[in-house]
Parts: sequence; structure tokens; C-alpha cells
Amino acid sequence: MEPRSKQAVPAGLLHDALECALSHHFGSARTIRQLRRRSSAYSSSYALENLEVVLDTRQRLRLVFKDLSPSSVLKTAQRIRPGFLYSPEREIEIYERVLDPRKLGTPICFGATRVPELNRYWLFLERVDGPLLWQRGRLNSWEQAAGWLAMLHTEYRTCSRRWKQSWSNHLVHYNEQLLETWMTRAEEFIQREQTNGSRETMRRFSHLANRYDQVIDRLLALPMSLIHGEFFPSNVILRRRNNDWAICPVDWEMAAIGPGLIDLAALTSGKWTHEQKRAMVAAYRRGLETADSAPPSVSDLLEAVDYCQLHLSVQLLGWAANWAPPQRHTQNWLGEAVRLSNALGL
Repeated sequence: MEPRSKQAVPAGLLHDALECALSHHFGSARTIRQLRRRSSAYSSSYALENLEVVLDTRQRLRLVFKDLSPSSVLKTAQRIRPGFLYSPEREIEIYERVLDPRKLGTPICFGATRVPELNRYWLFLERVDGPLLWQRGRLNSWEQAAGWLAMLHTEYRTCSRRWKQSWSNHLVHYNEQLLETWMTRAEEFIQREQTNGSRETMRRFSHLANRYDQVIDRLLALPMSLIHGEFFPSNVILRRRNNDWAICPVDWEMAAIGPGLIDLAALTSGKWTHEQKRAMVAAYRRGLETADSAPPSVSDLLEAVDYCQLHLSVQLLGWAANWAPPQRHTQNWLGEAVRLSNALGL
């Protein structure tokens, strides 16, 4: 766990803000009788705290306090996260206005604090206990997560009845400019470091860069919807439900309007066999069948996922200079980009 970059929020401020949020959530005044707080082991980009709350109604709540304020960004995230992606209201909007916990199983939002003039953005969420998806190691859990994605993407397609343009104000938008930006950054960082691969690999990546407009066209032709944006197994909790596990994605900091298959590409990235990857894509297709009488074939979806994984490889290469993702997500992203471009005939 990385230490906070700034001093923790003063107890009195946190107490008053949470009391106000809970009163609004429950529809009548609530008084906090006891509030215990401790830093969370899962802090990655922003300061996280686990809260134990006892109300005047004797109700006990176990919450997560996420401080999305600029001063709360952890030192590593300050160094590596591209500044053009920062939007403290994005995750607040997603939880308050978009996600339906009853349908999607996402954490309940108990409220938020927005004080722009003080650069204060706080979010109070249900604390969900359970293993992360990557900790379970069973393929059927990944297939379940793929089915969950199909539900999200069909429920929140840009052309669906649930879609509201007002939701999109703070979301990342997958468009030509953004996709070109990732390739430009990737080329710059690779050329600067000159240590990511052999001369032949570098030559092939340069060849891909000259044809990346074909990748962009393919991505932008895919169905658009609300997407999580970082649907890696470390952002998916398995919540215990009726002697079974339910999918509970967290960390919606990169929520976007984009090709739904970007999320499936993140889920299926890594050292899977072709058969295992196909099983997850097939599970996604079965989920699509509930809303679409004629979804694409598994083969067509697999090809589209390869394009999306190529994009993710380029994005990670362009994320920051002299940076590598956490060990469990580490891959040779340059080699993966070259491999996928060759497989796709680029």
C-alpha cells in the first residue's frame, strides 16, 4: 500500500460531510454516533479509507471513503497518470447517476461531496468484501464476468432507452483524437527509451504506427456503450450471494463511452490459451443474445477483441514514460502489439 501524498482529511470535516450524505441517502436526518476509519490496502490512484459507522438508529454501515480531490492523488499516480484523463467528478457521476446496484450488483453509493472552489471531491460507497477475480483462478468466474459485461453493454448502449446524453459530460470519449493520442505517446516513449525490444520489433511497431488509422477505423465502427474502461481482474470483486459469487466491478475512474469490447479485451488479456479465450468470448455472446436476436459470431467477436487488445497494448505503451504496470499485469506490451498486428494482417 502506498502512503498518502497528503495528510488525511480532518475528522470533523469527514464526520460532517458523511452525516450530510447519509441523511440525504436515507431521506431523513441521520446522526453519526461512532465513526472509525483506517487506510485501505487497496489504494492505488487515490486515497481510500475503510469506515465503520454507527448511526443514531443503531444501524451499522461498512463504507469506503474515496477522496478524488487533486491533493489526494497518490505519488505514483501523480507521476504516471496522464493529466488529460483526470476528472474528479467522473466516478462520482457514474455512481450517483448511472449505475443501478440492484441490477448490476455494483457497490451502493451513499453519497458524495462536491466543493469545486475547494477542489474537494469525496465519494462514500458500500464496502464489498470478497476475493478479486484474479485471486480465484477459475475460468467459470471469468466467463461469468464476460456475461456481466454483455449485460452492461446492452443495457447502456448509446442507442438504448436507458442512455441519457447528460451522463456523458465527464466520461472519457473514445474518438479518433484520443486513439491517435495513445499511438503518438507510445511512439515517443519507445523511441526515447530504446530498450523495449529488438531492432526488428521496433521496425514492426513503426510499420503498425503507419497503419494505425485502420485500427482506429475498426474500433470506431464497433457498437458503442458505457464501458468500465479498465475491466482488468484486479478491478472486479467476487461478492458472496446465496452461496454463490456475483460480479462486482469497482474503480470506475476511466468510465467511458466507447466500444464495449474494450472491456472484454481487458478481461481476456494475459496468458490464456485460445480455447480459454474463446470460452470467455462465447460467454459474452450468450449474454448478448438476451438483447440481440442476431449477435456477431464468436469468430467475429474474437477478431474484434484482438483489435481492442491491440489498442490496449498501445495505450499501456503510451501511458507514461519509464513505467510498467503492477507485476500481475506485466506483459511485453510492445511484443504483444506487434504479435496482434501481425495476426490481424496489419
